[in-house]
Amino acid sequence: MPTFTYKAKQGPHHTEAGEVEASSRGTAAEILDARGLIPIEIREKEGVSREPRRRWGRRVSRRDVVVFTYQLASLTRSGVPILRALSTIRAQTDHTAFRKLVIDIEHHIRNGEMLSDALRHCGSHFPELYVSMVRSGESGGVLDTVLTRLAEAMDQEDDIRRRVQSAVAYPLLTLVMGILTVFVLLAFFLPRVLSLFDEYDTLPLPTRILVGISDFCSQQWYWLVLGVLLLAALFRRMATHERGRLYVDALKLNIPLFGHVLLLTDIARFSRTLALLLKSGLSIDRVLILGAETASNHVLREEIEEVRLQTVSQGLPFSEGLKRARHFPVFVANMCAVGEEAGRLDDSLDEVASFYERQIDRQCRLAISLLEPILILVVGALVGFIVAAMLLPIFELGTRL
Repeated sequence: MPTFTYKAKQGPHHTEAGEVEASSRGTAAEILDARGLIPIEIREKEGVSREPRRRWGRRVSRRDVVVFTYQLASLTRSGVPILRALSTIRAQTDHTAFRKLVIDIEHHIRNGEMLSDALRHCGSHFPELYVSMVRSGESGGVLDTVLTRLAEAMDQEDDIRRRVQSAVAYPLLTLVMGILTVFVLLAFFLPRVLSLFDEYDTLPLPTRILVGISDFCSQQWYWLVLGVLLLAALFRRMATHERGRLYVDALKLNIPLFGHVLLLTDIARFSRTLALLLKSGLSIDRVLILGAETASNHVLREEIEEVRLQTVSQGLPFSEGLKRARHFPVFVANMCAVGEEAGRLDDSLDEVASFYERQIDRQCRLAISLLEPILILVVGALVGFIVAAMLLPIFELGTRL
């Protein structure tokens, strides 16, 4: 029997992780429910019981899931039965892995399961938030509406992720190329040029510094490589432990220019998800548990968990909990307070998400406009130092003559 690893909530203060044996992912979730646990994440454990993965061929991507959700929403809105809708979607794709995924969903539905239960069997392609949304749509008779909202929210989230990645990619690529260029100069080109100064009794200080750096890069470069690998291993190790992960994520929020962008991205995603879940009729406790999982930064997740405890256990309004959170702007709390008073918290959260999505665009453009001249100045200063260090001995020789 397959083994599943899980992460689940147990009461207001405790998160439990472990393993459970079950015939399927859906059965594993039922076992956890029977234990009084709220499943957050369920994954099939790698092992002999699992079918071997394809070594070649395109896997099912998040974009495939978004398109699938749009198609299923459109077909169900037109009154097409679920099985026929799935058959239509399957017939339209030439993506082998995706077709197999749809066949699996059809198989579970033919065996008498609901769509949400069938999706739960499909591993990480459909997270718990997605499954919970579909289940609420089924119970409320508004599956087409829920699927449309899900697809739109996923589309917006992907669009924000692409914009942030493109904003980070340019300066990062420029910085890496600049470092590699300087390293190649110091390790391979400059030693030959600097050997011309071996006969000099004394060299200017900048030249001596350049000679020392060049010798280190050409003769002991492996220490640099080892240092980078050790640093990467350290950060990876820290990311596997809760306290280390919190420390790394706190550092991310303090990155100049981009730390604020990362924070706004998580707040926008969290707000959009909460609005989506509230419109589906889920309880505030369940909404905050699922919403916290959308935050990529664990510092923010901890704050959301504190807000949940204050809202559920202490009976405080959701907006009051947000006011006490360190990283949530006052604007978010005030908008939520207005929404609570008007009985339209979901609409207020949608407005918050839209506002911060526009802010992310502006912040990304600002970061790029500031980084371009900074990177040019840094690279120019390095090249200028190298040129000056090489020319100073020649100038000194000229003055002596």
